Amino acid sequence: MPAHRRPLILSSLAHDIHASAARWALRASGIDATWLSSLAEAELGAMSLHCDPDLGLRMSGPLDDASVGTVWYRRPRNPESFPRAQAGDQPFLRGEWGRFLKNVYALTDQGADRLWVNRPAAAAMAENKLIQLRAAHHCGLRFPPTLVSHDPAEIRRFVQRHGRVVYKPFLTHTWKDAETGRMFSTYARIVEPAMLEDDQSLLHCPGIYQVYVDKRYDLRVTAIGDRYFAARLYTQHDDGFVDWRVPQNTQGLQAEVGELSSADQAKLAALMRELGLVFGCIDLAIDGNGDAHFLEVNQAGQFLFIEDLLPSLPLLRAMSAMLAEGRPDYSLATIAKLSYAEYCASEEHREWWARASETLKDRTPAAAGITLE
Repeated sequence: MPAHRRPLILSSLAHDIHASAARWALRASGIDATWLSSLAEAELGAMSLHCDPDLGLRMSGPLDDASVGTVWYRRPRNPESFPRAQAGDQPFLRGEWGRFLKNVYALTDQGADRLWVNRPAAAAMAENKLIQLRAAHHCGLRFPPTLVSHDPAEIRRFVQRHGRVVYKPFLTHTWKDAETGRMFSTYARIVEPAMLEDDQSLLHCPGIYQVYVDKRYDLRVTAIGDRYFAARLYTQHDDGFVDWRVPQNTQGLQAEVGELSSADQAKLAALMRELGLVFGCIDLAIDGNGDAHFLEVNQAGQFLFIEDLLPSLPLLRAMSAMLAEGRPDYSLATIAKLSYAEYCASEEHREWWARASETLKDRTPAAAGITLE
């Protein structure tokens, strides 16, 4: 990739350690990278969409600029406040910006040739768990029978038919008890009989119900372009767990380099192609026979905690190389031999974290870098 084609990182989280680490690795390799919260930031410049009956559709502005080689569509956020506008105009402006950017994101195949990690339309579609499972079915991947429902009768029949079933929320949510200050979060858990007693409780909240895989271990596969990095996850007591993201599990979480068969990797590559993704964090459950069962892919997942546990996996270097070259068949040699551990020990990290952590209750780097999603 020519030096003048810079990567653009879109993430609205000031404490996004993935964005910070990638920018550091790119700059340390002589590649300038820009990190913005969204395409609406003034630093990027104004954008326009043109549609002409003779010439067709075109863009002008930053996304028509060949100097931007890659866009990491990580966790952007539409603009929410406009300092120079009247209070009554704020909702209108938020709505108009949201619709304008939706048009822009829908047309990412226009303008200069560049890699999106991932394309906004594909990223939004891949957030749908049933779309993922349909693609897994098309690609020949094993996965547990799954029901998505808020129908009490259907849910009870599913549990009765399959026995041990796991409930999963569509998205992890956290509550704070106003009286005690305790925090409660939704994670995957085994369905217990008491959970199915109240019709109104089930009717009020749709959920994902999936047959439990009697697994030997979890395999976390980080797909970065054409490279697939597998890590076996387990607790320090190795006594099994339903969801390794649960805090009491993550405190003792350990990892070792995992094995991914060529057949399973080919199926995962087919899955990523069908979903239109060039990056994703894939969760597999490995059963007693060594067979892999697909659970989900997080198209904007966290991966630096894996390199923290397994420094031999060059995940930061791989992502930075793909962003630098703007292609999935990148070379690691594009990026200097830098690691996540070196980033965490750098002065740039210390200065960034001093600023980024100011608004966080938990002011440890783990709050940003090892957020287990």
